[in-house]
Parts: sequence; structure tokens; C-alpha cells
Amino acid sequence: MPLGIPSFSDLRAQAVANLAARVPGADTSLARATLPVLGNVVGAVAWAAYRALAWVSKQFFVASAEAPYLDRRLGEVNLPRIQATTAAGNVVFSGAASTPIPLATLVATADGMQTYATTSAAVVGSGGTISVPVLAQVAGSAGNQAAAAVLTVVTAIASVQATATVDTNGITGGADAETDAAYRVRGLARLGQPPQGGAASDFLAWAKASGVPTRAWVLPLNRGPGTVDVAFTVDSRANNIPLAADVTAVQNAVNAAKPVIADCVVFAPTSDALAITVHGLVGGAGITLSALQASVTAQLQALVATVPIGGPSTGSTAISGDGVSAPLPPGALFPVQTPGTLFLSQIEAAIDAADGVISFDLTAPAADVTFATGHIPAAPTITFT
Repeated sequence: MPLGIPSFSDLRAQAVANLAARVPGADTSLARATLPVLGNVVGAVAWAAYRALAWVSKQFFVASAEAPYLDRRLGEVNLPRIQATTAAGNVVFSGAASTPIPLATLVATADGMQTYATTSAAVVGSGGTISVPVLAQVAGSAGNQAAAAVLTVVTAIASVQATATVDTNGITGGADAETDAAYRVRGLARLGQPPQGGAASDFLAWAKASGVPTRAWVLPLNRGPGTVDVAFTVDSRANNIPLAADVTAVQNAVNAAKPVIADCVVFAPTSDALAITVHGLVGGAGITLSALQASVTAQLQALVATVPIGGPSTGSTAISGDGVSAPLPPGALFPVQTPGTLFLSQIEAAIDAADGVISFDLTAPAADVTFATGHIPAAPTITFT
């Protein structure tokens, strides 16, 4: 039976009763008597011990353990937590030709929150510019910068402009350390699906161990016998379609772990436009239309971000991964969720779940939306009429 923690008052009463039973004739009803005071002390100690035992019992299991016990538990099955990675890229300096850019020159964002250092010395070219590789000084996703972002040179360099520009490839590769929640999910998957020498679940685990994907899918036999492909998204970014550098990182991680005869290609999914039109949205008293629309938009965006990649849904080529139901045994009465399908009922339920919604009509799409193999929905374009 599960451990029950008695209340402090029950423990106090039990301690006082035990003391009274062992001291015949003692009056335990007096507030300042010795026995009630001793009962309070013993009850408090026992209550703290019960709570400590309850906490310790949680640390034995991956489903409830807290860091660092979660790390220790999963370390026993050789599944370390994914650490933060550092963003890197190139920055374009402008200035007079032949002006040197020293190694470890610092550039920073306008707010000073992110700083980058050049990883090699360079000289401004004859055209007045030079692209120099830089590395973020603090690991994490905050170090990523979009192409054309403007950075400030921390220490002025004579004959060089005070600002530099991130080149067309951006500064990428920064990722935060794995959260307890994500680590726990990966750990439970590892315990529930131990390595099988190249099963679909193995490819999924190898891809996620690279620290790049937030969601991933395995497509067995995607290009024919002997092939297995992996697709993934990076949902921590506004555009969750992986960059070329992301695909390379995951491909390298899978290549290092997969069987030598396995033909595996890691690829970025293709995003398909998705238009949703909501007509006649009505909210309750006290909520503005703009707030109502914002709430509906948030619900729909969250829904779309859970739609699994398109692919075969039955047979030996069924995909596996995030948001994809496991295949049911033959003769099962309930269907498997179809990968790459966004059902009208899901859209309607998401709108209805938004705060303050009373009524609405969903005018687009008019039918369930399906996505081809390797495709996912893009961030939806939501129109209110």
C-alpha cells in the first residue's frame, strides 16, 4: 500500500498518548505540562522524518526523481543529460583595407546580453569588408542570431566601423541544456524501449541524443529496403525547420551510433502553408475581441506544433516518433492516429478551449488536412471574419 504521511496534529496526539501511557497519573491536558511539550517535539521530529522518507522514495524512480538524482539514475544506463551548446557563425567587419582584426575581438548585441569573440585573426580586404568566425561567450540558445543582425564592437578598432553584421548564414548551433522534463521523457523512453541493435526506437534515441531536435520521427523503409530516414524539428525557434548545420549535426550523431550497414538519411521536413479562418467569434462579458483572438491564436499555434510528420500510417513502414500513436494489434477496434493529419475536430476543440470563447464558426479548412510523407504544417495563418 502507498505510504501515507500522518498530519502533524495526529503525530503529536499519538506521541502524547504514548507518553501518557508510560507515565501513570500524568495529566496531559495542561497546556504547559511537560508531556504535551514533549509530545509537540516528538511529533514535529516524526513529521519531518515522514516527509523526508516520502521525498527520498521519489528519488528512486525516473518518473519522479529530481536533479541531480535524475542524472544519477539515468547515468546508470549511460544516458547523460544533454548539455548546452555554444552558438557559432561569421560576422562581417567593415573598415579601411588592410586593417587587422585581432583574435578574440569582442562584439555584442545592442543590449549587451550576448557577447561573441572572434576565433581567428583577420585583415580587412581590399573591398573594405572581412567575414570573421565568432563564438558565443555563453552557451545556450540565446546566443543564436539571425542573418543581418547588427552587433557592436566592444573595444573600438581604429579604421574599423563600430558595428559588425552577422553574415547570411546567421550565428547558429546554440542550444540550452536539457530540461528535467525533457530529460525525464527521454529517460523513460530509454527504459521502456531498451536498445535493440537498430530498431526504429534506437534511431529516434540516437537523433535526440545529439541535443538538436525537439521533436523527431523515424521513417523505416522510406527509400526502399535497407533504408531508414530520420526527420526532426527545432521548435525552440520561430522557424522550426532545421538549418543545414542542424541536419549535419544530427546526421553525424546517428552515423556514429547506427549499425554500419544501415542506410540512414537525416532530413529537414518540408513545411506546408496552413490557413485557418474563424468566423463570428464571440466571447464572454469582460473580454475584449483582441484578447479573445490572441487566446484563440495561441491555442491553434500550440495545436499545430504537435502535428506529427506525414508518412505511411499502417504496415511495416509506419513511422514512429513524437505525437505518433504506437500501432495497435491486429483486430483492434480503435484506429491509430494518422501521422501528418490535422483533424477538424482538433481545430474546433483548440478554439473552444481558448479563454472566454462562447461561439464561433470554423470556415476554413473545410475538411481534415493531411500532409505528404516528410511534410509538416507551417505556423498557421489565422484569419478572423
